[in-house]
Amino acid sequence: MKSLIFKVCAVFVTVIAVSLMGAALSVYFVHPDANAEINTSAMLNYTFEHTTGENESWTVKRRFSIDPVATPKERGTLGTYKTAYEAITKAHEDLATQMGRQKNEKTAAKEIVAGQVAQFEASQLQDTKAIAVRVALLRTATEQLQTAVQARSDEAQALSVETLAVREETAARRTDVLRLRHELEEARTDLYRLNEILRYDTDYLLRLQLENQALRQRQQQLQKMAVEY
Repeated sequence: MKSLIFKVCAVFVTVIAVSLMGAALSVYFVHPDANAEINTSAMLNYTFEHTTGENESWTVKRRFSIDPVATPKERGTLGTYKTAYEAITKAHEDLATQMGRQKNEKTAAKEIVAGQVAQFEASQLQDTKAIAVRVALLRTATEQLQTAVQARSDEAQALSVETLAVREETAARRTDVLRLRHELEEARTDLYRLNEILRYDTDYLLRLQLENQALRQRQQQLQKMAVEY
């Protein structure tokens, strides 16, 4: 009976020992590799300085800050830690903080841009309405101007027709004046010729009257002489 208990205890201890050895091996082979984690793409912005000696430590430094307005201190050392895992954890926390800040800034920037776009669209809508009103006013003014120009064109055309009629009438009157002037010159020539004929006839009549008077006197003288004889 005692031997059976010893056998069971031996088997139990063996199982426990194998289990503990398996756990130790799994922990040894499965635990995360700090060097591999340091060389990942997520940690490219960080440098890890390992100080060996009695007080081993890991110092984490940031190469550059995502925040463009960060101070030199914020862009420098994040801190010094006892183990590499604490340093890597701090680097991941800092990266998450900066990514969150960048995300918030992007969200705020998007909201600002969205507000500016909305404001621009509202302003553009107002400008479009103002332009439409201005176009309507200009179109009305253009139509009125076209109507006025058409009226002035009609008046100018009517005046041109009247001017042409006046010119034609003036040309006709000028022709009549020239014709009448020519006729007047001919009438003056005829009058001068008639005056010359009248003067000649008057002189001729006067000579005839003088000759007739002389003949009458001669007749009287002859009659008186005939009576005396």
